[in-house]
Amino acid sequence: MAEGSSNDAGKGKGIAQERESWREIMQKDEMQVEFVFTIGHVKDLELSMPYRAQLTNDKWNLFLRVPYLEEILLQFLKEEEEQELKEGLPVTVYDKGGHEFPMMLKKFDKDSTSYYVLNRGWFNFCDQKLLQENDVVALRTFRHAITDKLSFLVTFIKLR
Repeated sequence: MAEGSSNDAGKGKGIAQERESWREIMQKDEMQVEFVFTIGHVKDLELSMPYRAQLTNDKWNLFLRVPYLEEILLQFLKEEEEQELKEGLPVTVYDKGGHEFPMMLKKFDKDSTSYYVLNRGWFNFCDQKLLQENDVVALRTFRHAITDKLSFLVTFIKLR
């Protein structure tokens, strides 16, 4: 078949539609974040850039890639908390309405690969929010204004 034939024509359209979907997700996500600032949980109004992840079929754990997450997380992590990550660091996750979900953040190192896992409460969050595989979540890291505890804001978009 010749280059640029009709079989190739649909590829560009699919990429454009995918980019438009991500733009729409980001706009909805920003609207959800606005409320959290108004309820006063975020210390010094310092909220990280979003870490986005598409959910898998594992509702018990949210696996987070190291390079980008670590870049965001290390800005908010205290030195003594870094040591706790191996055993599990208790964190609080908030939804867009300010509801609290206690969870555990752990760092695993296996050979030359590292990753973080948000668990012990992740299933409850997914269950209450009716989240399913392929839905998109955005995590933002912050310090709680009163407790100074490492916290996350999780917003989401359902793609079904």
